[in-house]
Amino acid sequence: MIFFSSSSMNKKLLIILFFILFFFSAIFSPALALTQKEEETTVKTTPIISSLEKSLLIPGWGQLAEKRYLEGILFLSAEVFCFYKILSYNHLGNKNYELYKKAATVDDAVHYRQLTEKYDARRNQYLLTAAAVWAINLLDIYLIIQDKSKKERALQFKLESAENKKITLTASYRF
Repeated sequence: MIFFSSSSMNKKLLIILFFILFFFSAIFSPALALTQKEEETTVKTTPIISSLEKSLLIPGWGQLAEKRYLEGILFLSAEVFCFYKILSYNHLGNKNYELYKKAATVDDAVHYRQLTEKYDARRNQYLLTAAAVWAINLLDIYLIIQDKSKKERALQFKLESAENKKITLTASYRF
């Protein structure tokens, strides 16, 4: 089955690499880092895109937004690796399919057809693997968000003593 021509595959790989470089440069840019004092003075706003939505678009992006860098890099690199292998096996399958169509003998045609089917099967395996990485990524970010929301809804007690020997007990509930 033919998805991409060999010349367009190089362009698509180049576009994907530029996107990844742009993505990482935006995440790890020192200009975006705030000092602790600046963080305290900034007003909390709700993000435009939640972590779950980020992970829905690009696996690992939500984990990176939640400052779980190891998980985020693992999911992102696994997905990029899968897409690289998909494009690689697709290219090999297309190349052997062209040789199959141009085969002069029956033996050559059978050989190239078997290679085409072999590479198409491997491409499909990586497609399924990429889908599995994406699904596990979504499950992971969902569990992170659920765990975070449980912490925010907790009942807290605070015991303080002042200089004039007063003791205060404060109870708070976040929801």
